[in-house]
Amino acid sequence: MEKAEIGLIGLGTMGSNLALNIAEHGHRIAVFNRTKARTDAFVENAGALRDMVVPCYSLEELAAAIRPPRPIIIMVLAGKPVDEQIEALRGVLSANDIVIDAGNANFRDTMRRFSELSGSGLTF
Repeated sequence: MEKAEIGLIGLGTMGSNLALNIAEHGHRIAVFNRTKARTDAFVENAGALRDMVVPCYSLEELAAAIRPPRPIIIMVLAGKPVDEQIEALRGVLSANDIVIDAGNANFRDTMRRFSELSGSGLTF
């Protein structure tokens, strides 16, 4: 199977629509949600874009589905959920991979996360 160009975590309203927009513009996208049912429903409802979506059921599977360097967009609730996803991603990503928090984060949290990931090999 062809690897995805980008990954996305969080298939709520904003994440689902962003994933579909990316797929609609011709980019293969790997998606992950903490609940399998939400991932399955997203893929089922993707319609003609289904072939552009790679459903993943773990962060390891998500990382393996994207060609490096792997850009991964996080679209989960601001605050602790973002920190939890970043921490979990640190265990499955490699140097030069890119973590993008596209949610509604407080700018102080964004600055803190940037500092925490500086020197890790990951780009935030």
